[in-house]
Amino acid sequence: MTYSDNLAFKEDETLHFEMEKPLHVRGRIASAVTHGPSRLSYFIYRPKKPRAREQVIFSIHGYTRNALQHIFVLQELAEEKGVTIVVPHFTKQDFRRYQQVCPHGDGASPDAALMELVAELQAVDDLDLSTIRAVGYSGGGQFLHRLNMLRPDLVDRMVLFAPGWYTMPDRAYPYPLGLGASEILADRSLSLEGFRKADVLVLVGDNDVSRNGSLNQDEQIDLAQGRTRVARAQNWTRTMNANLPADNQIKLQLLKGLRHGFRRNFETKGYGRLVFDHLLADLFKPSNLQES
Repeated sequence: MTYSDNLAFKEDETLHFEMEKPLHVRGRIASAVTHGPSRLSYFIYRPKKPRAREQVIFSIHGYTRNALQHIFVLQELAEEKGVTIVVPHFTKQDFRRYQQVCPHGDGASPDAALMELVAELQAVDDLDLSTIRAVGYSGGGQFLHRLNMLRPDLVDRMVLFAPGWYTMPDRAYPYPLGLGASEILADRSLSLEGFRKADVLVLVGDNDVSRNGSLNQDEQIDLAQGRTRVARAQNWTRTMNANLPADNQIKLQLLKGLRHGFRRNFETKGYGRLVFDHLLADLFKPSNLQES
């Protein structure tokens, strides 16, 4: 199903479809809210014909918070692969700085909210969360790699697709620019241990070099990481790999001719398939996808 650009509601509003048991609905997009204190809303699509092991893939939206677009665009791939897609919805009202895994006011921290969601999904008998697999697009990639620094035992396989900037493995810079102490961290600690265990792929279009309003242009970030998403991905990957074992390096792939934009890259260009192939590589045979 193609995503409609003319939906009658704002993406950042919480939307709920009226269903008695949304976690058990198959072949339709459903939405729900976690029962714990974070009250995290999310969308879920469960395939009509699941694999014997119904693997769950999490897709983390960018700063436009287009969670519904993610579930619409990815549902066909989910059906084809026989896997479940879950898209947490970090609303601006409750999770203003979710990209930095930072609590907003007195609310729940985004990482705690995600853990709450994972725990509830683990209670569903026919969902497989023995390993956690996730893709983060743009701001979602920011969230995902920082989540791995804060909770190194959570995500086993991840794809970071065109994050705007990164947390560098350098304690000379305060978090989120580096691993140094900051008010954002409070009493939480950071570690690279998760990257020593997880399978991590960074994807970015080689034409994703625009310096528009969607890119953080802070002078410190420019100096430490570069002025474009491409340069920042290259610098972060190289610096991270210098701190990781030789047998578990972060992989970086530049996608020919690609610019920024979730729908363009995942639906029109078809790179959602490349993402799924990586996340499911140890379970399924990869698809054939030619770069364009």
